[in-house]
Amino acid sequence: MNKSNQIFVIGITGGIGSGKSTVAGLIAKRGYLVISTDELAKEVMLNDSEVKLKLESCFGKKIYSDDGKLNPGELSQLVFNPDDVKFSALNKLNAIVHPKVIDAMTEVIESKEQSGERIIFVESALIYEAEIDEGFDCIIVVDSLVKNCIQRTIARSGLTKDEVLLRMKSQISLEEKRLAADFVIENNSTMEDLSGSVDFILNIILEMYK
Repeated sequence: MNKSNQIFVIGITGGIGSGKSTVAGLIAKRGYLVISTDELAKEVMLNDSEVKLKLESCFGKKIYSDDGKLNPGELSQLVFNPDDVKFSALNKLNAIVHPKVIDAMTEVIESKEQSGERIIFVESALIYEAEIDEGFDCIIVVDSLVKNCIQRTIARSGLTKDEVLLRMKSQISLEEKRLAADFVIENNSTMEDLSGSVDFILNIILEMYK
């Protein structure tokens, strides 16, 4: 098959604290376009009036400050409630935001394809949870020991261990993601080792899609 005129979209995912954003950053430093669905979600929740109205209707006006900015701490408390064992509030949030984020991601990809981009990476925590994995040519899962994921998340966010574990429970397990992945990057050692793993995977991908 002639691949010269095709665009290839590669997903980067993993659990909370696994290091997927670090991997995405290393790939971006090597000159590749990386789309962050977290950033797209923030833009959607801040700028899409339809989404804002739905979120306020569902979660209350207090999730936005008086100047219209999102109050992520307030929203997190509502959607990561330990008494909400089925994560019904989180599911409502995702049902409102995810379709718009997917639309925004698709628009960016289509725009970049028209400008001649050939390989695009998409960093997203919820590729499998949102059931959009079939839309990618291949998927990289960044894996790490649970204790490392917890330590990283606590260090960067100030969450408690119980709060981190609750967020982990809301996601598909890393074991399941590993089994579904095309490539797995282990992130349990040094930054140098992680960088080497990224280069190794990139070389394979370039051979696949050159």
